[in-house]
Amino acid sequence: MLSLARYCCALMLLPVAVLGLQADEPRNVWSAGGKHPVALASKTADSACSSCHSKIGQGKYVHTAMVMGCTTCHQVKNKKDGTQVVLVAPVTQLCLTCHPLSSDKVLHGPYKAGDCVVCHSPHASDYSYHMWASTQDTCLGCHASARLKVNQEKGTATVPWGVTLTSIQLKGNQFLGLNASLTANHPVEGHPVSGPNTALGPNAPPITCLSCHRPHSSNFANLLPKTPPDPSTPLCKTCSLCVDCHKNL
Repeated sequence: MLSLARYCCALMLLPVAVLGLQADEPRNVWSAGGKHPVALASKTADSACSSCHSKIGQGKYVHTAMVMGCTTCHQVKNKKDGTQVVLVAPVTQLCLTCHPLSSDKVLHGPYKAGDCVVCHSPHASDYSYHMWASTQDTCLGCHASARLKVNQEKGTATVPWGVTLTSIQLKGNQFLGLNASLTANHPVEGHPVSGPNTALGPNAPPITCLSCHRPHSSNFANLLPKTPPDPSTPLCKTCSLCVDCHKNL
């Protein structure tokens, strides 16, 4: 695995398009709001918001907070210099008001930091769990170095769906040494990270990162879902998970 610092120095990038995932327009998900272009009443109705922001709630998967009304997360403030629409809490704390952090021992870095909007749209999306991209593309967006667009001068990296992260946010991020198609070589050379689960047969769900890892939290290292192995195999840290697929080991 490569550290972010070594990766930024080497700048070993491949165009995102080569990997079959087109980069979206930049998404400013970190803004807490600001000056509104037109004046609004302090108690503006949701219908007034939707008259201009009609597309923000469109998608196959809509955040349940949208049903609760815009002022669940946003508030209108009228000042001498005009109207401001701001969040009711900082971006990294707002989601936690409804979705408290897990008490598990191991927390995924972005989840622990409250950086939920890196992976999830706060409004709506065409992807399950209102994510910006598919589950697999989301994981690889940060953990496959070829998919990050690094700006060395600014010390930032932008994921394929347009969210930009600072070096602080990416601290500790681990890059996987995957093959050129980003389909194999983790946790060992040749092991698939996507595609059919040939070990369990044609009726088994396809392999994804979530086959072996939890996205938010776990009580076990590396966000694994299971306990360490049987005491008879002390050198293997993940055997209890491996035998779920490789039952004849």
